[in-house]
Amino acid sequence: MSARPTVLLCDDSRALRMLAAGQLEEAGFEVAGEAGNGLEAVAQFQALKPDLVLLDLVMPQSDGRQALARILQADPRARVVILSSLGAQSDIEDCLRLGAKSYLQKPIDPDAMERVLRAALA
Repeated sequence: MSARPTVLLCDDSRALRMLAAGQLEEAGFEVAGEAGNGLEAVAQFQALKPDLVLLDLVMPQSDGRQALARILQADPRARVVILSSLGAQSDIEDCLRLGAKSYLQKPIDPDAMERVLRAALA
């Protein structure tokens, strides 16, 4: 495994992806790829086999929950951390039941992100 864990960043907001990519690089992660919707997220996951997936719940063309289910179907050991806006508690709980490792709330706090991602990798 390379020194820097690889992350697939999935969010339909390009601005958020740019911001999060910078935060990830600073925290010592390598952004292996990005996806703007759930279908891309699954395809990118299969192509890149990243160490971690940061997955937004609300995306066009297959939402985060569907993408999560497909990613875990493709690789039951996949480490997926859900990105969610405030007030999506029941969705988060569903995803954790499905097999997501953890979740982060937007706007992303860089310290929380690093802590949650490191824990998901451990």
